[in-house]
Amino acid sequence: MKVPIRTTVNGTEYWCTDDKKTLFVPVGEQPLFEVTESPTTMLHKGETVKPLDEPVINLDGMTGTQLREFAAENNIEVPGNLKKVDAIRDYIEEQLAADAE
Repeated sequence: MKVPIRTTVNGTEYWCTDDKKTLFVPVGEQPLFEVTESPTTMLHKGETVKPLDEPVINLDGMTGTQLREFAAENNIEVPGNLKKVDAIRDYIEEQLAADAE
């Protein structure tokens, strides 16, 4: 049984209960295995798994261009005076945090 455990900007990780290891599927690719969305057999007292919330966003390692593209895709307008990658990343993180509230 393969269960989704985490989604990031780069792809989705699945837990394989048979092999006891994680499997990674990059963004844009389909898993080459059957995915179990609500595995009641892995839980206590017949509970169900809540669906994955929003994907985890990892801005570390992105270039300035990638950060600006990410911002545009998420309707975040990055001020033109921000030139350093760290400043752009901090600004985007602040905007995402403000939107989450």
